[in-house]
Amino acid sequence: MSDSGHLLAAIRESGLLESPEARDGAVTGRAHLAAAVADVDVVVDPDDEPAHPAALVAAVSRILDITESEWTAIIDEVAAEIEDAVGDDEVAEPVDLRADLAISTIAVFPDATLLSFSAPRQFPDSAIRVQLDEDFAVDDLSVDPISED
Repeated sequence: MSDSGHLLAAIRESGLLESPEARDGAVTGRAHLAAAVADVDVVVDPDDEPAHPAALVAAVSRILDITESEWTAIIDEVAAEIEDAVGDDEVAEPVDLRADLAISTIAVFPDATLLSFSAPRQFPDSAIRVQLDEDFAVDDLSVDPISED
C-alpha cells in the first residue's frame, strides 16, 4: 500500500473526516470545527515526507478539538495583525473583522497547520491564510488576492 493509502486508511479509521479521499498524495475530506461552529474542508498532506499516519491523524484531531477560547485567541490575533497592517486604508465594508472572518479550509502538514479564511465584507477578493505553530499561536499570516483562473 502506498504512503497515501496508509494515510487514507488511518484517516478513515479515525472517523475524523467525512468521505475522505486520497488525491495527489494528500487526503481530503470535510469535518466540523466545533469551536468555529463551521464545517470545513480538511487537507492532510505528508508534504513529500515519509508518511507518519498516526502523527498526522493526531494533528487533525488536535486542531478539530481546539477549544473556543483557543479559537477566539487565534481570531483575535489574526484580526489585530490585519487591522495593524491595513491601518487607515479603505476596506470594502468597514465591519469588525472578527465577525467577518469565516474559516473555509484547514491544511495539516507534518510541521504546520494552515488555516484559510474568507472575509467577504472587508476583503471580498482575498483569501486570508494563517500558519499556526504547535501551540496554535499565529506564526505567519498573509492576505492574498483570489485568482480568477
